[in-house]
Amino acid sequence: MTTPPDPGPEPPPDSQLPDPSSDHYMHLKGANSMGTAAARETEYWVNEAVSHQAMILIHGHVGLGKTFATHAALRKAAPDTTLRLPFRQAPKMSEIRGALRRALALPGEPPASADLHDHQIRQALAAGFHVLLLDEVQWLSATALDYFRALWDDETIPLTVVFVGSGNTRQKVLNQRALHSRIYDWQQFSPLTTEEVLTTIPVYHPLWATTDSDLLLFTNDHGGHGAFRNWAKITFHLQEVLQRDPDRTLNKDLIRWVLSRLG
Repeated sequence: MTTPPDPGPEPPPDSQLPDPSSDHYMHLKGANSMGTAAARETEYWVNEAVSHQAMILIHGHVGLGKTFATHAALRKAAPDTTLRLPFRQAPKMSEIRGALRRALALPGEPPASADLHDHQIRQALAAGFHVLLLDEVQWLSATALDYFRALWDDETIPLTVVFVGSGNTRQKVLNQRALHSRIYDWQQFSPLTTEEVLTTIPVYHPLWATTDSDLLLFTNDHGGHGAFRNWAKITFHLQEVLQRDPDRTLNKDLIRWVLSRLG
């Protein structure tokens, strides 16, 4: 049976990577970090990217564990040199420059001129090796993608860039020929296979530790769909119900009821 991997070192106090305690969806109590094949592949390619100062792209549907695996890998490979820039909406270039300025802790007010602002950012990046972790890349425009490509192309800047995104991320990068040609590796996340569900989920959370295969597959078919975020939501709600009413039994009826609440 699959066993939980070593979660790795805690990030240093000044790290921009989140604490591992915040990794699990809804801060699910009791959840373990799982060393799936995809997570191991992410760790390998993140290490390669850091070693060779390369650009890599990690993509796939939402909820499959891309960001989770990337954070875990960077906590080991570059905990104190990673600049984390998550994007939650389509940012303007002024917002991207501001995010970089804050990540680099540049003092003073930003210059009014974009050229001078970029000069300060480039100087700060050139001062030492950094990893740019760009999450939710599907929100970035072609101009923004080319901006990060240009930073990486600057020979004075020792830089690794890790792109993470869902939706049309892959196609966006494919459309940017200059960027596409410079990507060192592409990793696509896929849902857990049936075998992975049966070996991983019982170790992922104690709620499922003694669950028979039929119930695990029923849950996956009707709501889990091989996605950790789905499993985390289902587990969270089941755990809440069972804590409120210990006489309830984990069975198909209870799972159907929880799934009905989740739509």
